[in-house]
Amino acid sequence: MPEESYNQPALNGDADTGRGGFVALAVIAAVLGAGTALLLAPDEGSRTRRRVSQGLRNLGGEAASTVAQLQRDIGRKRAQSRREKRMLAVAGLLVGAGLTALLTPESGTAARRRLSGTLSRIKVGAVDRIERLRQQGTEAKDSGSTESREVRSVQELGRDPNSVF
Repeated sequence: MPEESYNQPALNGDADTGRGGFVALAVIAAVLGAGTALLLAPDEGSRTRRRVSQGLRNLGGEAASTVAQLQRDIGRKRAQSRREKRMLAVAGLLVGAGLTALLTPESGTAARRRLSGTLSRIKVGAVDRIERLRQQGTEAKDSGSTESREVRSVQELGRDPNSVF
């Protein structure tokens, strides 16, 4: 059965026909190019080859200098981009600090005290929660439960509706 399918032409175009058409076009173009070169060549072949090789060497030297110049330009633009990013970061820091100073409803000391208390409560709650989960895990292991698993990250704590947060 597979042998018959190779002998049947494809209904929506054969891939080999497309490649064959490309090769035929390339051969025809090469013949036309060679014929044109023979008819229009200003010098004999050896002189033309020397002129072409000299032109390619010059082109290679120019290309190398152009590439070097482009590399220098890219380096300068990267350095400038880094400076601009630093300046934007400093400007953002200053704007954020200014807005905070203007819009904070309480003094800096009171705000720091309040923030410190909040962070301490979060830390204590997280530590307690982790300890409870670990104890549940060891109890489950002792009882032989297959559903027990250890807590691997603090993010897993936020998934529990009984969390102290």
